[in-house]
This record gives sequence, structure tokens and C-alpha cells, in this order.
Amino acid sequence: MANTLNTDIAKELNITARRNDTFQMLLEVRDSNDTLINFSDVNDLSLPVYQSKMTISNTGGDRILSIYSDKWRNSSEGVVASNPDGDGSNYTLPSDVPPSPTTEGHYTGGTGVGSAIHLAAQTTSGKVTINVPYTYVDFQAGTYNYDFQIRKQTSAAGAVEYTTWLYGTFTLRSDITKVG
Repeated sequence: MANTLNTDIAKELNITARRNDTFQMLLEVRDSNDTLINFSDVNDLSLPVYQSKMTISNTGGDRILSIYSDKWRNSSEGVVASNPDGDGSNYTLPSDVPPSPTTEGHYTGGTGVGSAIHLAAQTTSGKVTINVPYTYVDFQAGTYNYDFQIRKQTSAAGAVEYTTWLYGTFTLRSDITKVG
């Protein structure tokens, strides 16, 4: 008799959006005890414990658009920590660039509440807001894949955990009325 261990906690959520429309999504996130997650926690460097990124890719795996919370840090993504004393004020994210047929798009939207992915900084809110302007939802209509990943680091010296919370298809429907 075989035993099975599944450590994948990701939930499938298929999304449909319309090309050239603002994309908005609000999530309420709870832990395994049904308690709202506290996104206001900071580590010993005063950086958020939780950071996040959502990536949309075509069926061949080519990234179309990456959307970041304001302090996403991952050297493989070209994100550089430029403030060694740890107050988090000088982290550099990729420049905001709309996707094109030949270039992956990146969107951060700024910092704090204005960021593309905002993890609500209220003790028990558990709310995640994803807000992408229409100019970044301007890629070919079709069916894509996406995932939403969390980066968790409780201390500067502590191990970093990456966990995919959501995944699925991202269907972008064509529009009739064009922007402009």
C-alpha cells in the first residue's frame, strides 16, 4: 500500500479578464486555522514578512506580465536590495513596462497602498488587493497560465520560504472599444 504526502497548498482559481480593462482582484487570506493572516508583521530589518508576485505566462512558459508587491526581493528577477541597513526604503524593482509581443511586462505600481499588489498592513485584515491599470492588460487575447506566489522571511538571517497560493488559467477576452 502506497502512502502519499502532498505539500502543495496552492488552490486553483481560473480568472477571466478583458483586454484593455483595469484588472482588480481582492482576496481575503486565512491560515489553516481559519485565522486572517497578519500582513503587518515585519522582520528584524523592519521589512515586511510577506511579499508577493503574480506572473502570467503563455502556454509555452514565456512570461507575459509580472506583477509585484512593493518590496518583492529576488535577485534572479533583477531586484536589488540597495539599502544594506535594512530599513527597506531603497529597494529597486524592475521598471514598470507594459507587455509587448516581444518583451515581458513588469508592473509594481509604486509603494505601499499604491503598489500593484498590496498586502493590507492592518493587524488582522488578511486582505490582498491586486490592481493593474488597463495599459498593462494590453496583450493578445487568449488563454494563459498564472500563479500567485508569496515570499515569507521572518528574519534577516532566517530562511526564505516561497509558497504558491493560487494558480490556474488567465483568460483574456478581446475588447471591442479601444482605449484612446
